[in-house]
Amino acid sequence: MRDEIIRKIRSLPPLPKTIEEFEQAVSKEDVDLNEVVTILQKDPMLVADILKHVNSPFYGLREKIEDLDRALSYLGLQEVRSIVMQHSIKKLFNIDMEPYGITAEQFAHISQMQSKLMEVWYKKINPAKVRFLKLAAFLQELGKIVIADVIIQEDMVYPFRSEIEMTNDIAHVEKSFIGSSTAEITGAMFEYWGFEKDLVEAISYADDYEKADDFFEESLALHLVKRAVPVNKPLHDISITIAKNIAQKNGVEITSFEEAIEALKAIA
Repeated sequence: MRDEIIRKIRSLPPLPKTIEEFEQAVSKEDVDLNEVVTILQKDPMLVADILKHVNSPFYGLREKIEDLDRALSYLGLQEVRSIVMQHSIKKLFNIDMEPYGITAEQFAHISQMQSKLMEVWYKKINPAKVRFLKLAAFLQELGKIVIADVIIQEDMVYPFRSEIEMTNDIAHVEKSFIGSSTAEITGAMFEYWGFEKDLVEAISYADDYEKADDFFEESLALHLVKRAVPVNKPLHDISITIAKNIAQKNGVEITSFEEAIEALKAIA
């Protein structure tokens, strides 16, 4: 990893106090939902993100949820945790995703799509890992914020974006320009912030799953999800074909993966 990227990660400020308080509250043996609500309400923009998330087409609700308590009850603490993490991390950056040819809103939507695909898929093949992998899928692309910032600072937006628009392998383009992929940078960010080792390891190897040891299954699953829903060609026929070929090459049962993709297409 290039020295300037390491320096950028090590110079990141601590996560906001809200996330620390939230993590402490939800890690208790007997979680007090009123305490959780009180903590979240300290950040109105975070509450807005949670309500926007629960009312998205992914959930197909018949009536709009406008109350934080109801949103928490519907989503569950693990889902809310992923939203809190992503929101808090994104607040630390001036997000400009121009190098990837997308807006900040599109970037957030793609993260949500990857998470939803993982949820639908893994509910069928290994329900015990759904919570962990859904969270990892939601957060795994955050390293792109750092990469985009480096590309902008080094005045390489045009050549980088041109390559991204044409490629079927974003990680390869990232490595060719800055020497590291999104997975490596996201993993380094989370390690710096003291996130749990399992999450760091699974995400760190998502672009090089062959090198993963204890978390090969998890890293491969994250890789397949990001290949089916890449930021430049989400759910494109080419992206889906590539993801399916990688899945078959690694002995992944393909029917459940295909069914999950079709389910996501219906709501994306």
